[in-house]
Amino acid sequence: MRRKIFLNSVAIVFAGAMSFASMNVVSAADDEAAIKELQAQYVASWLARDADAYLSLWDENAIQMPNGAPARGMDILKAGVPKMFSAVEAKSFHFNPEDLVVTGDWAFARGTFDLDQVVQGKDMHVEGKSLGVYKRQADGSWKIYWSMTNSNTP
Repeated sequence: MRRKIFLNSVAIVFAGAMSFASMNVVSAADDEAAIKELQAQYVASWLARDADAYLSLWDENAIQMPNGAPARGMDILKAGVPKMFSAVEAKSFHFNPEDLVVTGDWAFARGTFDLDQVVQGKDMHVEGKSLGVYKRQADGSWKIYWSMTNSNTP
C-alpha cells in the first residue's frame, strides 16, 4: 500500500514538473531569432522613416548613446526621432550582426553597420560599429535597453 502511494505521489510530482517545464519555455535559439527580428525591424523602421515603429522597439527606460552626442533617454528620443525622420532620408541601411549573447532576461549584441542617407540635401555615407543591450519584457518580447554606436567615417 505504501509503495502504491509512493509511486502515485512520484507520478503526480513528475507530471506536474513536466507540465511546468512545458509552460513558457523559450529556447536560446528562439531568443536569438526574436532579437535578430528586432534588429531587422529597427532597420526597416529607419528606412521607412516610421518613428512610431522605431520608438516601439525601445524599452521605456532605454538609453541611446550616439556617436558625438550625449546619452539620451526616451523623453528625448520621443521628441527628436519624428523630427529626424522627417528631415533625413535613408537610402540604404545594412546592419551586420557579429556577436549575440543571451543570458536570462538580458542579451548583448555587437555588430557593424553602413548607412547611406540624405542630410540637408547632401548624400552622406556612414560606416560604424554598434553595441546593444536588450531586455526581455514582461510579455516575453525583447526591446532595446541600451544602444551605443560610433562611426568609422570622419
